Amino acid sequence: MVDLTLVGIGLFVGIVGLVFAYTGWLNRKQRRLVAETGTTEVRGIDEEGRVEVKGEVVTDGGAFTSPVGRADAVLAAWEVEEWNERGDTSNWRTLASGVYSEPFRVDDGTGAVEVSLTDRVSGESESLLSLDSTVANDGVAVDNVTCEFEEFPVVEEVGAESEPPEHIRSFVAGERGVSGQSGSITNLVDIGNAHGDRRYAERALAPGEEVYLLGHAEADAGATHPLHPEDVVLTADDEEPFIVSDHAEEALVDQFGSGYRRSLAVGVALVVAGIAAVVAGATPLL
Repeated sequence: MVDLTLVGIGLFVGIVGLVFAYTGWLNRKQRRLVAETGTTEVRGIDEEGRVEVKGEVVTDGGAFTSPVGRADAVLAAWEVEEWNERGDTSNWRTLASGVYSEPFRVDDGTGAVEVSLTDRVSGESESLLSLDSTVANDGVAVDNVTCEFEEFPVVEEVGAESEPPEHIRSFVAGERGVSGQSGSITNLVDIGNAHGDRRYAERALAPGEEVYLLGHAEADAGATHPLHPEDVVLTADDEEPFIVSDHAEEALVDQFGSGYRRSLAVGVALVVAGIAAVVAGATPLL
């Protein structure tokens, strides 16, 4: 008789393995883009297309207050996780992640070019249908924009039965992708994490920081060719990832490299284990 339970487990493990393998492939793609795209001096930007620049973040007063850490920022990447307990399993589950940004410029000493991104948020329902969020190692990836940092710290932690700080309440109330905190449903007294605990991670880019950026140079309406830096805006493109990081380029290549090798190794192992389980469960039919 076929062991349907074992076959089901094998299929599930195999699917998880494919997700890991696909994540590894996405990391490998990003690593190749960063490694193979030459750095362009800002003064040398004279056409549309993929551009890699490095320089200092500058702004003419366009900074905003980041939602979690309340820092002056031109870009803030954030993530909200909630402790989830079901049966014998427990883990941190990502509720939402996002990137907020105001237009800023990157100055490499030869000139300055404008960077403009629309705010983007991936809520829990979107996360289930997208693998973007798995691409970033220390940061977030949403709608083809990857923010990869040296550190992506947890800035606020709120217990399931605790009252969130005012700025967290305002953030949650104003962000459609983040649901309200409902409190613990499993324990009145808990040791360690309780179901419903939340943690809020954020990394904000501030004026004056050094940044690596790979994006799409898009000409302003009415610009004449050949283009000049003041004629273009660096933005996200549907075809290729937009990458922003506080890493040096070499460190970013290493980060994506270790990520894709780890994900591929785990993915292959899980796929093999899943196939073995399916074969073992279906053996009586053979």
